[in-house]
Amino acid sequence: MNIGLTLGLVLLVATVPIGIGLGWYAWNYRSLPGALTLAVTALLAALWAVAGVGELAVAGLQNKVIWANIQYVSITLLPVSWLALAIDYSGRRRWLTLRRVLALSVIPLATQVLLWSDPYHHLMRATVWLDTTGSYPVVGRTFGPWFWVHCAYSYTLLAIAIGIIAATLVSTPYFYRRPPLALLIGCLIPVASNVAFVFAPSVMPAFDFTPVAAAFGGLLIAWALFQIRILNLVPVARHTLVENLSEGMLVLDEFDRVVDVNRSAQELIGRPKTSILSQPISQCWKAWAQIAAPHAAGANQADLCLGEDGCQSYYEVKWSPLFRHDRIVGRIVGFRDITERVLMEENLRRQTLTDSLTGLPNRTLFMSRLEESIRLARRREDAVFAVLVLDLDWFKLVNDSIGHLAGDVLLQSVAVKLTGCVREVDTVARMGGDEFMILLNSITSARDILPVIDRIQEELRRPVPFEQQEMAAACSIGVVIWNPTFEDPEDILRAADTAMYQAKEAGRGCHRIFDDEMHTSVIRMLKAENDLRTAIQQNRFSLAYQPIVHLQTSAVRSLEALIRWHHPERGTIFPGDFIAMAENSGLIAPLGEMALREVCSQMSRWQSQKSLAGDLPVSLNVSSRQVTDPEFPATVHSRLAEWRLPADRLMLDITEGALIREPLISKKTMRALHDMGVRLCLDDFGTGWSSLQHLTTFPVQQLKIDRAFISKIAHRTTSYEVVRSLITLAQTLGLEVVAEGVESSEQWRLLNELGCDYGQGYYVGRPMGPEELATYLEDMERGSCLFPRPEEAGVRVRVPESAQRSREVETPVWHPRISLAAKRTP
Repeated sequence: MNIGLTLGLVLLVATVPIGIGLGWYAWNYRSLPGALTLAVTALLAALWAVAGVGELAVAGLQNKVIWANIQYVSITLLPVSWLALAIDYSGRRRWLTLRRVLALSVIPLATQVLLWSDPYHHLMRATVWLDTTGSYPVVGRTFGPWFWVHCAYSYTLLAIAIGIIAATLVSTPYFYRRPPLALLIGCLIPVASNVAFVFAPSVMPAFDFTPVAAAFGGLLIAWALFQIRILNLVPVARHTLVENLSEGMLVLDEFDRVVDVNRSAQELIGRPKTSILSQPISQCWKAWAQIAAPHAAGANQADLCLGEDGCQSYYEVKWSPLFRHDRIVGRIVGFRDITERVLMEENLRRQTLTDSLTGLPNRTLFMSRLEESIRLARRREDAVFAVLVLDLDWFKLVNDSIGHLAGDVLLQSVAVKLTGCVREVDTVARMGGDEFMILLNSITSARDILPVIDRIQEELRRPVPFEQQEMAAACSIGVVIWNPTFEDPEDILRAADTAMYQAKEAGRGCHRIFDDEMHTSVIRMLKAENDLRTAIQQNRFSLAYQPIVHLQTSAVRSLEALIRWHHPERGTIFPGDFIAMAENSGLIAPLGEMALREVCSQMSRWQSQKSLAGDLPVSLNVSSRQVTDPEFPATVHSRLAEWRLPADRLMLDITEGALIREPLISKKTMRALHDMGVRLCLDDFGTGWSSLQHLTTFPVQQLKIDRAFISKIAHRTTSYEVVRSLITLAQTLGLEVVAEGVESSEQWRLLNELGCDYGQGYYVGRPMGPEELATYLEDMERGSCLFPRPEEAGVRVRVPESAQRSREVETPVWHPRISLAAKRTP
């Protein structure tokens, strides 16, 4: 047996199952890039090997030529399939349309036609003979002209395919280069074998063993398929998970050189991929410096800001190590665009820390900067600062006369002017309403502040045009210069407020600097606030009840509950001395809640004891904070339900000042109370911000005329005409009228003549505790009295100043004609 022939047959026979196996495996993954074309290529190589076995195995020239012609099916189509494989593998499958594949197959098909008809024209083989000069007989031939056309075309396609695979190899990151490298070598092996057979036949066997070379190349590709998983890792990991991600992905080696970069990261860096790959990231991207520092510190993420002011983008950067054989060989860096989130957070932060109307810092931001200034001043003696609190004078007049839009324009103008009067290191903020705050840093004495105040007053006096009108502003300014006695920002702001109110009292349009006398006043106020807070916690309060009588029938119509503070050092304190402090400090809410609870509890006890006061309505003063609290109606309803009291037994006295604070909210709260059945009274009418609109807008059933008018009606003065007009107006609107501060029989008589419904005052009865009130009502029921009338006794009753401020009289003087007829009064 011829050893050469046997070896050739073995090699060719072994090629067949390799080609078929490769084709079958690739067919199973035909949806992946390069798989379908690799299957076709492998099957063509197997066909070539089968035909080669046939040529070597048969005898006779004619039979060998037939098998040689069958080999040309694979020889002519393999270059086309290799090119298609390269195109498909490189991610350009969309190029492989049916029309283009057919166009590439025109010359191979023409070669087939010419080959089988070669005896008639000899374009493929000029001569053919059976060559027996070698160790085994083969087909001898000389090449015709078309063979060289076919040869040039085939090598051109193979060269293009090799070029595409080589380009893919170069552009592929280091970690992914083995698959395309295996594919390139697998292509070069059969090409090199065929080139040697055609152009150097003296150094090659007489038979073309290109299929055997293709088998070795196929084995290499098979190893790539099974070991490197070329057909299911690269397309998924490279093209899908990396290249098409919206997030930027960057792969760095252990020396921070760029190994891979996807399209999104390339756009961030702003350079072509060819100038990025294999380069140190710090050299090809300046923005990497923002990430290098956190990474060096051991963090696993950082924030990145790109772009100029006004056109910035923000990214969240995270990195993870890449391991190979338990050793870190690089890291993968991901970039996620968080611009929208950052802008939204910045907008929320701006809304939280700035005033929406003026754009200035609000109280929260101002207090934060004031805390920073305090910390710096405690560390450095020369870091002195000052705080200015400004309140616009007559701002309400602008709102009421020109309109709220004009007020907004004026506030915006003031904000701009104040900002222009200070340095960039200083802070101008709006506290709310028409109050502004200024923090002046790095001053030495009051002399540094005075020029700033002068500039502010001068700028504010400049007119502001608005709808063919001009508005000007002035302000009262309170100034505080830092000293270590202040404990926190609230102390400083409270001191500045004190100085500002001193400026208001001095005539407005001026300034006052906080001094030791004011400091003493503040300390005294702070102590009073602390005492009041302690008194609320320890319930050091009681309620006194003052009768309100019908002026025509002398019947006790109702009671007014008045609170008393029992101070351990100062004794009994009347409301006029602590209510304003409670409102300013925010303690009015718990104080009002305690008073409401006690009133309801006392009315319930009177009912259960069958007391004469059991059927008398009780009125209670409420503050502006309670009226503007949306939960206040629910609180009242809860207390009435807790003590099982009808709603009409409770009357709430509300001052006009409480209504103008938040008129819409106040109206809603009062409407809810009215619908519940609670009676409402407009207290101290005729003082403060009196407006006839209040009588028609708010659901009140009663109004009280302030004692300031009642005390002067006996002299037939202007107060008499005011009282007469108020009574007439109220009766026209269907409202009941109560006169406060009835102190003499003459006042009683005049009010009765004017048609006033009810009166209260020391002439009727002083505020009393529950036990004393029970005695009072019993005496009235019997028609007796405990004390004579002032006129009869010839005693002039002196009203304490504190009682006058609280609208109460402590001297008990009872009228003998008053009787308890409330139950019979319609």
